[in-house]
Amino acid sequence: MTTTTSTRELPAPPLPIRLRRVRELLALVALGAGMVCAAANPALKVKQGDIFSDPVGSVMDVSVANEGSATIGAAVVTCEFTAAGKSVGTASTTIYNIVGGGTGKDQVHLMGGTADAARCAISSTAPASN
Repeated sequence: MTTTTSTRELPAPPLPIRLRRVRELLALVALGAGMVCAAANPALKVKQGDIFSDPVGSVMDVSVANEGSATIGAAVVTCEFTAAGKSVGTASTTIYNIVGGGTGKDQVHLMGGTADAARCAISSTAPASN
């Protein structure tokens, strides 16, 4: 008589609450670091627009005004979304080629979370390539 045994991988357990909290704190630190970056280029001003939720998540309109004369190749805007004052996640968008004196616009999409507020900052920039 032959016996066979099969092995199968079990799905990974969900992240423990402590680890999820650490990830949220790291996201907040990253957002704070982005605010320091934004201060490094005072010519760039972030403006937050309307926030709304849909079945997929939450959306925030954002714009970056370039009050300087040089073109900015890319500006990454990162937003920390909250609901009732508690973090529900972070999301980013990249706005490309913002000419001096111009404004670039986009939306930041948080997938899966419903937020009632957000705080946005420029987390990084890149110079124009030509």
